[in-house]
Amino acid sequence: MKAELWYTVTVRDRYGKRISRERRRSKSFLKQWNQLVYVQFSQQGAYNITDTGGTARSIGYDGTNFYMDAIQGDDSHGIMVGTGNTPVDISDYALEAKCANGVGAGQLVYWTDVVTDSVVAAPSCSFGISRTMVNNSGGAITAREAGIGMKMKGGFYGLAVRDVFSAAQAVPNGGAITVNWTLQVTV
Repeated sequence: MKAELWYTVTVRDRYGKRISRERRRSKSFLKQWNQLVYVQFSQQGAYNITDTGGTARSIGYDGTNFYMDAIQGDDSHGIMVGTGNTPVDISDYALEAKCANGVGAGQLVYWTDVVTDSVVAAPSCSFGISRTMVNNSGGAITAREAGIGMKMKGGFYGLAVRDVFSAAQAVPNGGAITVNWTLQVTV
């Protein structure tokens, strides 16, 4: 079995014209991802998992673990974008410099995450998660990183994935950045 994670980042100007696009294989599942998978599989007690604020939280098995489909304006989980460019490390627990939701300097308006249905195309099975963020800050924002935050038991959030783009993505004022991740398993 082979598991693959791919991301695509697309930047558009205020008129919808594509300015840039990058598609790459992600190599950055973080330790929180595997720790939460372990918690769900084992269903035994709680496990300390570092949340996006850097605090170790005792997380146990729960049906709400792994929620990644954040609603509009919610930048606590789901796909997030930032301006940091420090290389990814397995112990990362947050984006280096996340762009918060809003219309102030350095902020983006986060739309609702969309999680696609699982698709089976033998010998593979995949699903995706996508989110668009609009720049109404009054100036350009240079995005260099993105991640997927996941909700965990107790209302805490952990970072499942973090990638640093191979090229900085300049999002003009009035423009938008869309990030898509596709998780595929092939037997």
